[in-house]
Amino acid sequence: REGALLASLVRPSCLIIDEVGHCEFDKENTRLFFDMVDRRYQKDGYYNMVFTSNRDPARWQENFSENDSLLCALDRIFDDAIVFAMKGESFRGKRLETVSLRMTAAAAAAREAARRTPPAGETTAAAAATYTAA
Repeated sequence: REGALLASLVRPSCLIIDEVGHCEFDKENTRLFFDMVDRRYQKDGYYNMVFTSNRDPARWQENFSENDSLLCALDRIFDDAIVFAMKGESFRGKRLETVSLRMTAAAAAAREAARRTPPAGETTAAAAATYTAA
């Protein structure tokens, strides 16, 4: 199962790993991370890898338990890398549209009156129970 997973991560010409440093890697998973990076690094053809992180790669060791494996992986990652260091506000939510609705006093009064008036054919006790629960 592990071998099939690694093969599926090695096969693509471009692999994107989002949010490095977002979760903890124990020793075994750190070694698997190195194995995946190493296999991609050594494969014929394209082996592009894109990593996104809010953390500087120097701080990734805080999330990986096996320092030697991580250092070897980083060595391969940065051997022929282009690094884009971006500073500034996040673009998330920039296209967020906020709509505010406000009920007029007349609409609020009509709503309250409708809540208090039982529908035709209902008894007052049944209507009171229905509208009180709402």
